[in-house]
Amino acid sequence: MAGEIKNTFDKVTDAVGGTVGKMNASATTTADSFVENAAIGDLYEITAGSLALQRSRNEHVRMMAQMMIADHTTSTHHLQAALEMNETAGVTPPPMQLDTRRATMVKHLEDAPDDAFDTTYLDQQVLAHEETVSLMRSYSESGDNPQLRSLALSTLPVVERHLAKMKEMRAMI
Repeated sequence: MAGEIKNTFDKVTDAVGGTVGKMNASATTTADSFVENAAIGDLYEITAGSLALQRSRNEHVRMMAQMMIADHTTSTHHLQAALEMNETAGVTPPPMQLDTRRATMVKHLEDAPDDAFDTTYLDQQVLAHEETVSLMRSYSESGDNPQLRSLALSTLPVVERHLAKMKEMRAMI
């Protein structure tokens, strides 16, 4: 019973954090903020995907986790390449570790009971991808750096597909 209450509390905390993150993402217009949020988002996806590969017993969830690792690793490489361009000179380099909010989400995944892991993972994935869609859309429309606006615009359709797949999978589990 105590484990169920903790898991429910963790999910509520994740949902509130996701809502705040989505609001912040939708207001991102500076290159430094975009780079920070995009990099931390990719790092979270790779970390969460690795946990899903270790813990999930659902083959579909494991396949999605593998896709998240591959696609967000590619996204990280694209961000790093964009930061090597002249147009991004002076932009703060991306962080190499998770922020407190996403580290807490990973902790919630680690702590999720085995029978609730897949739903916890998918719930977080929906929240994280909604936030990233907001970030990419907002920055592609109003960002202050043309090189990074282009990156956001090209990344947006991939993240929108991820979001649709995660919602579809969550509805089935």
